[in-house]
Amino acid sequence: MNNEKNKNKWVEKCVDTLKLSGRSERTIINYKSAWNRFLNYFDEDTNIKNLDNNKIVDYFKDMLISKNVCADYYNLNVCAIRYFYSVCFEIELNRKLLPTTKLRKRIPTILEKDIFLKIFNDDKHLNHKCWLILAFCCGLRVDEVATLKIEDIISSEHKLKVLGKGNKERYTILPDIVIKFLRLYYKDKCITKRTGYLFEGIDNKEHVNPKTITNYFTSLKEKYNLNDNVVFHSLRHAFATYYLMNGGDILALKSMLGHKSIQSTIIYLHLAQDFNNLKGINYHG
Repeated sequence: MNNEKNKNKWVEKCVDTLKLSGRSERTIINYKSAWNRFLNYFDEDTNIKNLDNNKIVDYFKDMLISKNVCADYYNLNVCAIRYFYSVCFEIELNRKLLPTTKLRKRIPTILEKDIFLKIFNDDKHLNHKCWLILAFCCGLRVDEVATLKIEDIISSEHKLKVLGKGNKERYTILPDIVIKFLRLYYKDKCITKRTGYLFEGIDNKEHVNPKTITNYFTSLKEKYNLNDNVVFHSLRHAFATYYLMNGGDILALKSMLGHKSIQSTIIYLHLAQDFNNLKGINYHG
């Protein structure tokens, strides 16, 4: 039956399986939330294992589709529940009844350089400056900023070793300006190398929680009246866009961003194109 003991046992089994497969901490957190939301939706007398496919579809209609959630959030929940049944009960849910949906390919939103510099120069906290500049000048995701290790900063070679999605390692550029502020932060905070992470956490956490960084950036949106679509990840988009605008190589960018496919990188060509200077077009008649 769907009691608390069984719920915890099923969720724990799924979490352990995700960890064994090397999935990221963010994926585990998101999947775990989806499982708990699903299990708490049904009465304790409900037999989750033998739940009819149509009942599961009804759950998605009631909890997600009716609320007009975005496609990626819907897909995450579908994948999480499929995974749950596969791991806990060795049951493959009907994919025709419960399909994922195609995501709309959107042009990324970037943070313009002048606005970035205004925010960066106004902020007096060195940790905030480092979070911003690592994303804007090195192309790091928020999780990658939060889990940056001291030993991965290779200043002599101007490169940064990054542990990205799927625990895949890569290198990205490390400009002098970034080195400068990382050193200032390291010296100011008297980092003890207790955990090995540059941005140590609180409450016995090894590193800063990525949500701490995203919450900080959210506070900036109101302060500087930023576009609603601008998020911390927009700094990474800006890195890619300005790199190409300044003549950077797209294959090198693909490697620095950690993209599996060149198709994920090509989208930045649209942002980097200067339509005011297209050859063969006379705008002025």
